[in-house]
Amino acid sequence: MYYKKYDTIPKLSYDLKLACIELAENNLKIKVPLDQWFSRLETTDKTSIAYIELEEDLTKFSNNAGGVGFYCLPADLNKQICDFYNDINNPNIKFNQYFIQVVTGGNFVAPHTDGEDYRSAGFLYLLKSGGTNVRTRWYEIKEEYKNNNLTPYAMIPYSRLNLIEDHILEEDCWHWLNFSKIHSVENQENLRIALWGTTVTR
Repeated sequence: MYYKKYDTIPKLSYDLKLACIELAENNLKIKVPLDQWFSRLETTDKTSIAYIELEEDLTKFSNNAGGVGFYCLPADLNKQICDFYNDINNPNIKFNQYFIQVVTGGNFVAPHTDGEDYRSAGFLYLLKSGGTNVRTRWYEIKEEYKNNNLTPYAMIPYSRLNLIEDHILEEDCWHWLNFSKIHSVENQENLRIALWGTTVTR
């Protein structure tokens, strides 16, 4: 499975949603460094499906592709969101650490996989879609490239892939996504913001 919408999980309260959006927008405005940033070109490993040598591919990705970044939530805001979903007691949302995910820097995020050391699958709550027709897409590798290595986080040329799923993620809704499979974000017009939940062993 690549994707599933969980619209039965209650929406985040308006005040908490606004606090998350303001945090992301203000941090980016004053250039607070992201706690994590993922956007990579593979130009050295020729065995990788993501290896890019052609100048046109390098230029396209370098000039137009965005990336995915994360801000850790301040402790007080994180606690408020944890308390909100603990009170609701939904079996799918039992996280103790939330991050703000921002998708920015270009009008698309090229096909890639997330490293399984960071996240292989999980839930996102979409706070701000980034446009009227932003699409999240999943791909499979074309037969002639199936023996190539798969470099985590690296941008994979579209010509080496076949599109297999295409979804518009609804705002104010939880979505489950498979991040270990090749996926992209397309048609982005402005900042895309989501809440990502995880469980941290303390």
